[in-house]
Amino acid sequence: MVTLDATVECDEEKYFIKINVEQGSITIPLSDDNPNAVKSAFNRLLQRVRIGEFTIKLDKVGEDLFSMVANEYITQLNREIQEVHRQMQEYGLVK
Repeated sequence: MVTLDATVECDEEKYFIKINVEQGSITIPLSDDNPNAVKSAFNRLLQRVRIGEFTIKLDKVGEDLFSMVANEYITQLNREIQEVHRQMQEYGLVK
């Protein structure tokens, strides 16, 4: 199973999770209310699930609030990814 690296980044006082995938990076906003960006990120993650099973690992979990939130977010996201991958396998949707 592949492990994808993720970091918590800050750009102009907006925090987000940056996940490094083979096709570039996927960003999930943490401090900005942007449902379209979240949908786009999840769609890209689903495309990556079709290629093969993976987990996401946060590079550094700091003591700040955004790092702790990102760590929990990624923990939940990994659970969902495993379940989606299993279901996609059942329906023959995995490459």
